[in-house]
Amino acid sequence: MTQDKMIPILRWVGSKKRIIDQIIDNIPKEFNNYYEPFLGSAIVFINMKCNNKIYLNDYNKDVMNIYNLVKNEPDKLIEKLEYYCKNYIKNENMEKKKEEYLHRRTLLNNFKNIYSNDKDAPHPMEVSLSRAALYIYINKTCFNGFMQFNKEDNNTSGFGQIMNPKFYKENQIYNLSKVLQNVTLENKDYKDIVINAQKGDFIYMDPPYVPDDITQCTIKYNKKGWTIEDYIEMVNIFKQLDNKGCYVMLSNSDCKFIRDNFENKYNIKKISIHRGLGRTLDKRSVKHELIIKNY
Repeated sequence: MTQDKMIPILRWVGSKKRIIDQIIDNIPKEFNNYYEPFLGSAIVFINMKCNNKIYLNDYNKDVMNIYNLVKNEPDKLIEKLEYYCKNYIKNENMEKKKEEYLHRRTLLNNFKNIYSNDKDAPHPMEVSLSRAALYIYINKTCFNGFMQFNKEDNNTSGFGQIMNPKFYKENQIYNLSKVLQNVTLENKDYKDIVINAQKGDFIYMDPPYVPDDITQCTIKYNKKGWTIEDYIEMVNIFKQLDNKGCYVMLSNSDCKFIRDNFENKYNIKKISIHRGLGRTLDKRSVKHELIIKNY
């Protein structure tokens, strides 16, 4: 991959930023439509090429609210970001920054469950824009970009003590808006998205990782997290898509469960990545994960 990379607008735990070249290099040379059911930071989508239909999905309503607003209301989103972020940059005192952070986090929690992509709920666009801008604000100033929510759906992310966060760049938002114009955006269970894929389509799956055999580390992207039954279902869906004649690529941890379910039939590539999260320093070092392909 030699072209200039586009930069995501969100920090994302589990992002493929450090290995994006390897991901892109393993995409099929030719395919029909593209499906990405676990969108996250969208770093794969924004750095790949597809001339056909594109279907992007994430179960996280805040994430898809942001992408819908970037697509349809970039000017208004930039205006809201400027409103919420300008004082943090101007303030040089870290304690004052923390006070503002906690205030903004409270505001985010006050705007619960109001999204631009929720077609059934009446809501003012201004509130939806505020929710999106505040989510980005917290994402850029919290610890490690880890957006943590409790059982009441309140954000509890700790302050990251970041002096000069890169909240946003206008050209970054406008460029993303441009590439999203002919894209279908969904906020559903991933199974409801990939079921529509047909022979010749390409699906990139980056679901929650199976806890690896060494650190036993995984990240909960929703309140419940995934169970072993969810991982088994994910394996079965991969195989169903393979049987349909789709091209499927999966990212996941280098662990016994993944190898036992994929090693004998599919192509497995082991890649190195620096893991930034872990309970101790020895677990925050260079580790390995897997790319599994059926082609």
